[in-house]
Amino acid sequence: NIEDFIDTFVAGIDGSRPFQVQLLAGMTPSGYLAALPLDGGFQTFRDNVEGLGYELKRDGKDTSLYQFNMTLDSDQESTPGAAAAEDVGWMKVLADVDYLILSMSSTRSSMPQLKELTLAKKVADSGTGTGAVMQLINPDVTEAAQKHRRSSFTASRKTTMDAMQKRPDETATRFEMRKLSSNLMLDEVERATAESETLQISLQMDHSAPTTPKVSVQGDLAAIAGTALATALQQFNTRPDAFAGIARLPGSALSLRINHPIDDMRKAGMTSFLNLVRDEVSAKLKNGSQRPASEKEAIDGVVTDIVTHLRSGIDSGWMNIFVEAVPDGQGGFNSIGAYNAANAATLTEILPRMKDMHPGTQVELNVDKAGDYVIHRVQLGEGLLDVFDRLFGVRRDTFVAVGKDYVWLASGENALETLKKTVAALAPPAATPAAVHLEVALLPWARQMSDYYSRQTPPKEREALTAWKAAERSRARGLESFEKGNDSLIVDIRAEAGHLLTSISIDTGLLRFIGREMAAFSKENLEAE
Repeated sequence: NIEDFIDTFVAGIDGSRPFQVQLLAGMTPSGYLAALPLDGGFQTFRDNVEGLGYELKRDGKDTSLYQFNMTLDSDQESTPGAAAAEDVGWMKVLADVDYLILSMSSTRSSMPQLKELTLAKKVADSGTGTGAVMQLINPDVTEAAQKHRRSSFTASRKTTMDAMQKRPDETATRFEMRKLSSNLMLDEVERATAESETLQISLQMDHSAPTTPKVSVQGDLAAIAGTALATALQQFNTRPDAFAGIARLPGSALSLRINHPIDDMRKAGMTSFLNLVRDEVSAKLKNGSQRPASEKEAIDGVVTDIVTHLRSGIDSGWMNIFVEAVPDGQGGFNSIGAYNAANAATLTEILPRMKDMHPGTQVELNVDKAGDYVIHRVQLGEGLLDVFDRLFGVRRDTFVAVGKDYVWLASGENALETLKKTVAALAPPAATPAAVHLEVALLPWARQMSDYYSRQTPPKEREALTAWKAAERSRARGLESFEKGNDSLIVDIRAEAGHLLTSISIDTGLLRFIGREMAAFSKENLEAE
């Protein structure tokens, strides 16, 4: 049982007080430096770690200092002369504040440096309610050190990617999309690890309302001068936000603002991902023996041209987007949004060809105007694209306003009037503090997803059916968690004075869902063993 395992591992640690963890990326191999709050003194913690197999030896001069080690495994029997893998390090007991300073690595050659760090470490004031602080400090900022850190990250990347397996209901292209998404995320982590001078992540628990706790995660990254990461951060806040004057709509279930530079690394990654999206959507739409060759040809051409259209915004080196989606009370959403596109006008040439993709698809050009924008009406035929049906509704009009550098979309009740009023009232572009700001109310999306899948036919193949049922149980846990309220997720990313600042606020409902998912995983996987 995972709960019993965790209880054993953390015996002697006071979970009600802050703890700190620093990743010592400048060492080879990397080490850790932690400040742990003790519960009932050092002896309980010592008994626990010795029970886990660690050997402790008190220092001859400093009675509050301990050296420890544990042999993890050895290849000496199969490979004579091979070194044993082990955990080694130091523990320093701060009896006056009931904390333990712990440093650890996997090589004895690091012991002198670990001892120095252990003796110098202080228990910093993490602030009221802070549950954890993790710091990465790279004291060596040379290019050689950065190269070494990238090389060290290769093993972690390989472990992560090797663990990914194709799911039973997953197409080959969708699996490639999932792998690419992981690789792009790892690219970000690798660059942050290699090119940052400091990186701190703190977690703060808010128990001001005992029955509805919340979690706030704060990130602070400082880049090494002259690196690609530093150059990327310098690009922030250099262009005004075209949608700065648009406020979050009352009752919005999705409020998104992006005014973010796209450097070369992200351009390459996003372009590759869009190409896979093109392949997946095109293959999905063409799948089916009943679809005529003319429709398949139209699908290929339209999807390719739309992806090229979207890529124009990425190639410009900047992403400026806003989205608002308000539940309509009938399982759908009244939505409005806009995005930048360097070749926005080409969309007017693409839209008419959508009629050839699927029966029932309607396209009407030049239905209205809003300032410099020409508005067109599109209604996709039912079943052409299930994602579109879910987001915009079946046989519902979507209005597309095309300008010189931007494209607007609106759907739902009074969509045309809402679009015209919003464009007319748009204030001039202005600076905004956040490069990304996202607010999501999770319950409406959980309800919509549950309703959609309740109308789908489960697969017959055994492995795929097992995955379907697991997802069904997860959706039910989500509904139950979010229906009790407090279902918001807020993300904010900004750059200030050479620092990248990230803030994530997790409401009670999402915490409740995460807890239930962990409990279900424990029950279904660990307890069975």
